[in-house]
Amino acid sequence: MVIISIFLVLSLFVYWFWHLKSLWTGKHRRLFALLTIVVFLLTLVPRSSVFFFWLSAIEIIWFAIYLQMSLVSDLGLIAYRLIKRPKLHPTFLPRFLRLVFAASWAVTAVFFSYGVWNNLNYRLHDVEIGVPGLEEEFKVAFFTDIHFSAGFPESKLKRLISDIDSIAPQAVFFGGDVADASDTYLNSKGIDTLFQKIKAPQGFFGVIGNHEGYLMRSGYDFVVWMNQNGMLTLLDSTSCNELFCVSGRLDHQYASHLGKTRMPLDYLSIEVAKQGEKKRPWIVLDHQPKGLEGEKPRIMPDLVISGHTHAGQFFPGNIIIDWIWPLSHGLGYLDGVLWFVSSGIHTWGPPVRVLTHSELVIFNFRGKR
Repeated sequence: MVIISIFLVLSLFVYWFWHLKSLWTGKHRRLFALLTIVVFLLTLVPRSSVFFFWLSAIEIIWFAIYLQMSLVSDLGLIAYRLIKRPKLHPTFLPRFLRLVFAASWAVTAVFFSYGVWNNLNYRLHDVEIGVPGLEEEFKVAFFTDIHFSAGFPESKLKRLISDIDSIAPQAVFFGGDVADASDTYLNSKGIDTLFQKIKAPQGFFGVIGNHEGYLMRSGYDFVVWMNQNGMLTLLDSTSCNELFCVSGRLDHQYASHLGKTRMPLDYLSIEVAKQGEKKRPWIVLDHQPKGLEGEKPRIMPDLVISGHTHAGQFFPGNIIIDWIWPLSHGLGYLDGVLWFVSSGIHTWGPPVRVLTHSELVIFNFRGKR
């Protein structure tokens, strides 16, 4: 799989190099193409800089659009030449490729502008969960994949805090991937102080995601940061109160980095089994929606909540993601368990959403026969 991925990436860059050098007819065209690719790669190096964050975001979107437009135009040109068999002037191909190049930047401007606005203005997503035997209804606010970084808009976090206050849930859940920058950087921007304002009567519970695993390799322990700033981080553990029991599973990447094996659901359900006769829903937070992965627990969760997929984030990712994940967004069943996958409150990489939405999810738990 790794060899195939490397081959595909190299093929992609060879194709891109050919397109870029074909834009010009001079003797320095290969140098121009190579410098363009080098500059593109250098801007992708993570930095705590707002300027470089937005520069890399624009370039990533343009790169994706340019490749798509190049592929479509190349296939169209090949089909045209096979059918019509016209004689093309020697300068036709460079002019045609320059037109595609210019058009890709025009499309990028529209795509990026709309996508940034759409991501910033997240929606409220109400979901009703019926639980047999539930005596007391309650409400939970859930967000995931916030990815704090150099370009994260403070206004979005302030709106999130305000919306949670106005919704007045009994509890708040977080599904993982809290940051893509160091905790020192977040604290210098006051994100820690704002994050502490997220509160709920029955608690603020969360899990870690794969990005916390990546950051741990760089020496940043975000479990400490999350716990210091108002969240009870559940690491293969369960917490119960008068309304519900909630368990948090270790993310696969995080567990791999620690050299640990994730605890089975039967272990997490021990506290649930102690709760007596009153029906308390058992909710499990698991960052990646991989299903039960062969587990057959004695007690099934009433609901599992995940994030990670971003619902594909922007076109054509929203189509591709459905091929990768059996449940990429919304409410459904995985291995016979009711499962909800959120598209996330924010994005990874470019802060752009096209044909998907950022969301704050409100779960309404009600009794049902």
